[in-house]
Amino acid sequence: MKARALRMGLCCIGIAILLLVGGLYATEYRPPSMLEIDPSCTEDSTVLQAGVPFSVLSWNLQYGASRRHHFFYDGGDTVQVPLEDVETTVAGISALIRDADADLNLLQEVDRDSHRTHNHDQLLPFAEAAQSACQASASYHKSPFVPHPPTDPMGRVQMDLALLTKPTMERAIRHQLPLLNESRIRQAFNLKRALLEAHIPINGAEADHLAIAVTHLSAFSHGDGTMSKQITALEQWMAQHPPDQPWILAGDLNLLPPDDNPARLGEDAELYADGDNPIASMVARFEAVLQPLTDPENRTYIPFDATEPDRKIDYIFFGGPLILEDSRVLKEESLRGDLSDHLPIWARFHIQTPEG
Repeated sequence: MKARALRMGLCCIGIAILLLVGGLYATEYRPPSMLEIDPSCTEDSTVLQAGVPFSVLSWNLQYGASRRHHFFYDGGDTVQVPLEDVETTVAGISALIRDADADLNLLQEVDRDSHRTHNHDQLLPFAEAAQSACQASASYHKSPFVPHPPTDPMGRVQMDLALLTKPTMERAIRHQLPLLNESRIRQAFNLKRALLEAHIPINGAEADHLAIAVTHLSAFSHGDGTMSKQITALEQWMAQHPPDQPWILAGDLNLLPPDDNPARLGEDAELYADGDNPIASMVARFEAVLQPLTDPENRTYIPFDATEPDRKIDYIFFGGPLILEDSRVLKEESLRGDLSDHLPIWARFHIQTPEG
């Protein structure tokens, strides 16, 4: 009798595991390598003009959760964020976006339907604050239920990359990036890193559009080769543009500048464990704003419980007939509200006319 009960128990466990695995694969977010996305535009959109300055804002928003909490993935305990903190933080981020008044907003970590931030669609207030005529977004963490951490599961999550533009947008494409080297079960619930590209039409230039892209590369890869693969994908995107094609790529790359020394960060040095810094080749080949990259004034990441940023891991790269007029980290504006563990980067460019 005991043996029969044991067999039945094991059989039930086996069925439960099969149902769990089946459910996992049925609900896993598995985007294709390239996914066309229809931009949403209003009738108020304008067209970018060569020779006329325009501004860019790139910012990792820490999913509107504020940097007042010590989250589980950074060694803390917080998973779910109190509603009041989410509302206050989203309002503060919106105010900064409104004041920055950028023509192109390239945003990372925008929660759109996540249990941890009370299932609010943050894209709506951010788009309103940006006074955007066009928007496009692409998920890179999406699951009906994330069972981690076990004692307080994240639950439902949808986190997007977003492009909010005042000029009109003609086309948007989500490009899947290489994934972390981890088990399939963990991979099913984890982030599916991506690059979101869009085309902004131009008047008065040799090229017919400005190509823009936003991305957010992997964290916690611990030197498993993922970062090199993802950087190679970004370099391929940048290098494909001919000399007369202006382009901008921005985002949280989770990599220090090549001349920085990870050892100065103590225990956090293990986050940058690649033998050779993968971003070195990218910095050597392409132009980036905020030079020199290792200047303390250009740092963009603030560890929990710190009052100043201690490293740079956020970048704006550009190429083609683009002239950089100005750029800076919006440090004071972001720190005032403890809005994110990342500081926004603002830059102003203009596109050269054929006459120069």
